[in-house]
Amino acid sequence: MKKFVAALTLLFLIPAFLTGCWNRKELNDILIVQAVGVDKNQSGQFKLTFQVLKPKVLKNPTNLPSSSQQKGVWCFSSTGKSVFDAIRNATLSCDKKLFFSHNKIIVISEKVAHQGIENVLDIFLRYHEFRPDAYFIVTSDDIEKFLDATVPIESIPAKELENVIKNYFANAKTFPVRLYEFQKMSNTKSKTAVVPFVTTKSPLKQSSQTQMFYVEKMAVFSNYKLVGYLTHEQMRGLLWAAGKIKSGIYPVKLGKDLFSLELIQNSSTIDVKRKDGKAFFTLQIITETNLGEKHSNSYISSSLVEKIKKDLSKSIRNDIQKALKKSFELNCDILHLGDIYYSSYKKPLKFDKNSISVSIVVKPFIRRFGMMKE
Repeated sequence: MKKFVAALTLLFLIPAFLTGCWNRKELNDILIVQAVGVDKNQSGQFKLTFQVLKPKVLKNPTNLPSSSQQKGVWCFSSTGKSVFDAIRNATLSCDKKLFFSHNKIIVISEKVAHQGIENVLDIFLRYHEFRPDAYFIVTSDDIEKFLDATVPIESIPAKELENVIKNYFANAKTFPVRLYEFQKMSNTKSKTAVVPFVTTKSPLKQSSQTQMFYVEKMAVFSNYKLVGYLTHEQMRGLLWAAGKIKSGIYPVKLGKDLFSLELIQNSSTIDVKRKDGKAFFTLQIITETNLGEKHSNSYISSSLVEKIKKDLSKSIRNDIQKALKKSFELNCDILHLGDIYYSSYKKPLKFDKNSISVSIVVKPFIRRFGMMKE
């Protein structure tokens, strides 16, 4: 009898552990969002633009168009009093509910970025369907046209945009920022974050059918508000200070001679000391390069190599000093010196150029000279 009761109890308990699919969503019932853009209309309401996969692509991935002219996505917009309201209002014009778990890109308009985005980002970080690892960018283009652009290579523009952003490792002039990274940077003592500023441009001067995404500069946010921009050179200075340089090209000009050096291995450290109420930062950089291009008839002698290394050190210091100068102009701790200072002294840094001194030490090496002897 006891065995029978135990078996009966177990039989009733089993369904309690079989609830894994209670909130499942069938592919036929959803629209998978690849990118979402946030802007405001003239009446001040939020206007969201969605780039979603076409249903025929979902039913059979082999239906993905091979040509970028036949896009695998379509775009539409909706408005609302809040971001969440605009998302749900999308169901007023489409027959399926939007699904954001595969969203790759979040685009914020320049206008909204200037007004402040702390509240705008709340739903993207709070709602369980959104991915905090989606890439985050700003644009001055019309967001509808930006997301609906016909791009040269991919049939899904969000995929091509994602690849362009991730190319930073080859140029050392931009940096991809995911949503959670932006939030992490904004929650530091410096309250400063940077994100790519992306526009579109024609591949060729006479071409108008397709558009290419172009990371024009980096947008600087202070306490969640867009306050300025970094040029490619200023951004490279920031990357040196942050130790984020992967690779890139440094052209070195000596008189009429031109040499292009490829960064292959780099490291940087920042130390801080306090004296008489002033913070002294020392930035040490070690970089290894290869000679990739030479516009000169000069023989590569040891004295010429030393001149190239000296000019490379000067160029790297200039990039960092440009980033630091922009930082003081915007009154915005772009290099996050305040966080380094706080970790050492547990006190906030007075961000003033009269209270901060930064010395830069660069140790360059040229390892290889390519496949040619001269």
